Amino acid sequence: MMFNIKTPAKINTFLNVDSVREDGYHNISSHMQLIDLFDEISFVPSNSNAIFCEYSELQEQNLIIKSIEYFNETFSTNFNFQINLKKNIPFASGLGGGSSNAAYTILLLCIISGISIKQLNAEEVGKEIGADVPFFINSESCYVGGFGERLKESFSKNIEFLLLSPTINISTSQIFQSKHLKIDKLRDYEKNSLLEPLLMENHEFNNFYKRLLTKSSNLQNRIKLSGSGSSLFIESPTFEEKQILQPKNGDNFRIFCLKGLEYYDFKTDWGVAKW
Repeated sequence: MMFNIKTPAKINTFLNVDSVREDGYHNISSHMQLIDLFDEISFVPSNSNAIFCEYSELQEQNLIIKSIEYFNETFSTNFNFQINLKKNIPFASGLGGGSSNAAYTILLLCIISGISIKQLNAEEVGKEIGADVPFFINSESCYVGGFGERLKESFSKNIEFLLLSPTINISTSQIFQSKHLKIDKLRDYEKNSLLEPLLMENHEFNNFYKRLLTKSSNLQNRIKLSGSGSSLFIESPTFEEKQILQPKNGDNFRIFCLKGLEYYDFKTDWGVAKW
């Protein structure tokens, strides 16, 4: 028996850092938007967990196996799989790919075992596996608070997005720990508070960002950062912007034309899965 699933990416259309918590996490206010870019994962029941992926670093540290181990420990189950991960979502790039993989793995296990997702503790899942995991388990574009685990009003931008993903991997914890990170006193729905510390902490990204801005004088007010980076995006891109930003020889980024998703119906749309 094989289970095949797809797991979507997200972007943060804005992200404000509100405060530092006593537990070391940061309280944020953000809007997380699902987009139609998917990883593909297959699971074959086995005696032990193992993951196969073209990126060796994702075989060594992966949230899919961590989520299986968490589920087994929490619900006294004994799931093990040979896992094949086709990574279409750029990783370590602010698109939530790893958290999405983990979240829909947990949803798959809930379906197989008959355990209700209502038994999951969002704060615990967020801390144990990843802050974005509760959002993906909910599978709906919405505003979030807390350290990302507190889901608020549903809202979706069902528009086109131009996504720019450089081959630059970013450490989220490094950006949140940066001395350049500032607490936002006022809500700003156009701002990502992590952009400034990212530019200061990562010279490779800084150079990439500056090179993009030289392509057009209008881009500075149009390009936004998703999460802690390194992916950037433009909402409702014009034809000219699509043409200007097409990668040239030697450019170290990929470009995607994507659409926002109001929700993702995982149980209906998980491909050729069997259970």
